[in-house]
Amino acid sequence: MSTPTTKVVMSAGNPTGRKLEELLADIVQDLRIKNDALAGDTSPTSRAILLNNLGIIDCLALAGARQSDTLRRLDLLGPDQGPGGTPRIGTDAAAAPAIPTPATGVDPALAAAAPAMPSPQA
Repeated sequence: MSTPTTKVVMSAGNPTGRKLEELLADIVQDLRIKNDALAGDTSPTSRAILLNNLGIIDCLALAGARQSDTLRRLDLLGPDQGPGGTPRIGTDAAAAPAIPTPATGVDPALAAAAPAMPSPQA
């Protein structure tokens, strides 16, 4: 069974891809620019889109926090050798690493599921 290659995010299969944390930051910046363009428009549609964008930014912030936790955990296992180096985890890792435990500072808030999407207003 072959493993699919990511098209955007950096990985061993896509070494020229973008780092997830940088991609998330760029998307947030783009959404803020879009919201700035809506600032003077008080129409209901514009306000709804602005609020949707803010909700997406919140979700991306959660994704960024989870990615930061992933990077912190990986750093506990050893230095990053880049997409072409020896993986720190997974089937191609050199040795089975110790699994970080809550004693190493796991943030319980990061283990919680993302908030549910708000239901449409009636």
